[in-house]
Order: sequence, then C-alpha cells, then structure tokens
Amino acid sequence: MEIKVSEIPAEGFKIEMVADAADFGKLDEETVIHRPVTASLRVEKVGATVHIKGEIDTVVELTCSRCAKKYDYSVASGLDLDLHPLKGASEEEKELQAGDLDVEFYERDIIDITNLLREQVLLQVPMKPLCSEDCLGLCPYCGQDMNERTCGCKPPEGHPGFEALKDFLKDKG
Repeated sequence: MEIKVSEIPAEGFKIEMVADAADFGKLDEETVIHRPVTASLRVEKVGATVHIKGEIDTVVELTCSRCAKKYDYSVASGLDLDLHPLKGASEEEKELQAGDLDVEFYERDIIDITNLLREQVLLQVPMKPLCSEDCLGLCPYCGQDMNERTCGCKPPEGHPGFEALKDFLKDKG
C-alpha cells in the first residue's frame, strides 16, 4: 500500500489495514511472517513532514538460537515516525544519530506503508531468539536436544588444546 503525500488532507486520516503475510515475504534469512499484519495508523502532515503513529500486530516464525527449533513469536508494537522528504535533506540529516530511529525519509511524494511495516516488524525481532528463557539448547558433544532428554555426555577434562602437553609430562615423569 502506498500513500501519496500531496493527497494527505490537512486533518490527516486513519488507516486500518490487514496485509497478507505473503505480501512481506521473508524478513531476513530465517524470519518469516506467519499471520497477516494488522495495523491501525494515524497519518498527518505538517508542511512536508509526515507523522505516522499507531499499532502493528503479527506473528513471525523464528529459530531458537539455543536448540534450533522453529517457534512462533508475537509482535505487537507501537510506532511513532516522522517522515521527511529525501530531496532537499542535507547529508547531515541523512546520517542516523542517536535517537533517530523514529525518523525516516520518503522519495517522490510516495510513502510505501507495506515496506514501512515490514521494517517495523523486523525491528521487533530479538537479536538472539529463544523459544523460552529456560531453553537448555543442544549438547555441544553429541547434539542431543537437552530440553527433550539428557544425553549423559561427560565434558572432557581440561582444555583440548593442552592434550599433547599432558602426554609430554607423562614421558618426563
């Protein structure tokens, strides 16, 4: 969905939308939107700046960084963005500064709402996804999922890099 900036009325308007998950594709290599993205947005324009405020909600499929299982993660987030025209923005304005995550730019009098929502959903995905806070992960020796059962592997004694030195000391002793 696109908004033409020059057609935004002085009083602004509200957008209630449900976008199909297929419209977004994969967010990144491992993140897929599983349910439609619902958004309730208020769009206002002050001069050339467009202010968009509202709520988005969806479910994405993530892969746990400990046990590698896929799980659903609920994304419910508010957004509050100011969009400035890219043309005429100085290079200093184009570079992100601390606290500038709520500022975006638009080109050619068009704002792509689908792309904006896609970006906002991706920003809500945790950097280290976990299926649960108490996920035990995989055994580093045999690969057994420790959430299902324990494997009985015993970690080797000492550091494996010093294994040759252990034999060296036996010969001298």
